Amino acid sequence: MILLLLTALLLMALLIYSAFKMYQYDENDSFVFIAATIVLAFLASAQIIRMKQNLYRYFNRLEHGLEQTKCFTLFYSPDPIAIVDSGGKIVWYNQTFLEEISNNTDAFGIDICEELNFSEENLKSDGDFEINYQQKYYRLNCSINYDYNIELKIIFFRDITDYRLLHDKYTRTKPTVALIHIDNYEDLFKAAKESERSSTLASIEELFENFMTNSNSFLKRLSKDKFLIVFEEQHLQQLLANRFEILDKARAIRVSEDTYVTLSIGVGHESSSLSESEALARQALDMALGRGGDQAAVKTKEGFSFYGGMSKGIEKHSRIKTRIISNALQKLMENASTIFIMGHRFGDLDSVGSAIGLSAAVNSIGMTSYVVVHPEKNLAKDMIEKVRSNTDMCVFVDEKQALELIDENSLLIIVDTHKRDMVDSIAVFEKIHNVVVIDHHRKNVNFIESPVLFFHEPFASSAAEMVTELLPYFRNFSKIPVCTAEALLAGIMLDTKNFIVKTASRTFEAAAYLKKLGADTVSVRSYFSNSIDSYKIKADVVSKAEINDRCAIAIAEDENCTDNELRVIAPQSADELLSICGVDAAFVIYEINKTINISARSYGRINVQLVMEKLNGGGHQTMAATQLKNISVKEAHAKLIEAINIYNIENMSTVKNDIPTN
Repeated sequence: MILLLLTALLLMALLIYSAFKMYQYDENDSFVFIAATIVLAFLASAQIIRMKQNLYRYFNRLEHGLEQTKCFTLFYSPDPIAIVDSGGKIVWYNQTFLEEISNNTDAFGIDICEELNFSEENLKSDGDFEINYQQKYYRLNCSINYDYNIELKIIFFRDITDYRLLHDKYTRTKPTVALIHIDNYEDLFKAAKESERSSTLASIEELFENFMTNSNSFLKRLSKDKFLIVFEEQHLQQLLANRFEILDKARAIRVSEDTYVTLSIGVGHESSSLSESEALARQALDMALGRGGDQAAVKTKEGFSFYGGMSKGIEKHSRIKTRIISNALQKLMENASTIFIMGHRFGDLDSVGSAIGLSAAVNSIGMTSYVVVHPEKNLAKDMIEKVRSNTDMCVFVDEKQALELIDENSLLIIVDTHKRDMVDSIAVFEKIHNVVVIDHHRKNVNFIESPVLFFHEPFASSAAEMVTELLPYFRNFSKIPVCTAEALLAGIMLDTKNFIVKTASRTFEAAAYLKKLGADTVSVRSYFSNSIDSYKIKADVVSKAEINDRCAIAIAEDENCTDNELRVIAPQSADELLSICGVDAAFVIYEINKTINISARSYGRINVQLVMEKLNGGGHQTMAATQLKNISVKEAHAKLIEAINIYNIENMSTVKNDIPTN
């Protein structure tokens, strides 16, 4: 349009210029020419104006047609569309919405959030969200329009039912790998008759066949006591729902009155491939075995979840394995420039005692080692002072001194813990690359990964027992000072409650060996003596305990009691509570530095480790603990009762059956 107007103006200018030139030669002809030029220019301008009007009319008709097309498209769109006001009330909807969403009923003025059961917050967000309505799945997108200062929200529905059904089918049928290990295979048939052996194996195979019934899975035997199963995700969900009842059914298979089958199961869950699921299953099985067996561990990328673990672990001890570990440990020592031995935070008689015993053994064969211990934050000060005054074979250093002695070839031996956040000095641990772990606690999350040597015996009574078993295999080993042998014996006596719980034949063999090295039980008992004030506090704690559902719960608090005394009194009070008739488990709550501590003890009927794990703690079946931050003693008490109730519900069938514990 602008181009045509410019052309007309240019033409007029040329005509006027031509007329002016003619006027110089012929005045009459020039007037005629000028008049004709004006008329022609007027006609051209009129034509241009008419063309412009026609163009506006065309655009107007086109816009009207587009508007009609847009309305027609929205109204007859194959996807439901609705427009709501700021309050969520429907002010307009299309034909598909009428047919699919409102079932051919009038929907004007209806609250769409209430009708379709989704939050008003979804309408305020820019992203998509999904709803399930009338057995269909829809993905909704909300677009906000502010024309004429009126807020209107256009909601677009997309039917994704087919996609969701396909996704659900993929999820349900996704393959998952599980590894099953028969814990006590060798012990089952050690003294069994051939007929009993055949009957037991047949029962185990029948158990696995029933386990796989009505599931799309297959079973492959990897060895005499290990099996691999690949099954679908939907079958795993059934296992999780019934909390791996196959564990209970396995315990019902008996070779004799006191011998029954237990299984350890590792499952790799939520993996992206079969190979990744198999790798996770191996990690889960190692964790289940490290926690004593007779349980299932499910491993995802985020962590572990555990099921079962009600029976005591069956004693497994191989002197060949102990000798191999001892030889490997000595080779690592020979290649190290300096050797450090360290226990857990607030070291007790077992932690410090096993470190002292191992240090004396290392020094007795001509090598130097250092025991890293906090000078104040430990519960074995009397033991340390006695060893210092009786021998120079054990050198005690604190964190600062140890950090000055560390170099690239240093070796760190951690005893009585396998958790990185429980070691006595995180700084020493992080500075040394070569780490050896010697521990008897059931394996838990946040364990030390990839140590150069991992000596883990969850069936041992204590770390002191494990160290005692290593001593005879040290090169040219003869003896250690009496005070160090007594330190080892004190560690065993502490964790076994004077040989009452978690004892096996190997425990008494280790104690007899220490007695042979000169340990005096009367002298050891001095480490367990209390002052009259501590005894009064302990008696007060026991007297105020409440007993509920065979669990005793007490609160230890005294203004005149130091933190270290409280750390000793609390577990001793829990031990005392177990002596009360009708008590299967004891829990003592106490506060130190605004942190709530819970010490748990039992004789095995109740697995206090599982109870404490529900509060992010851990330990043994008969001895466990946890720490809770940023809560009060009253809140911790409530959380403890809740954890006990959940434990009882989850393990009701097992407790009711009263499975004997070997």
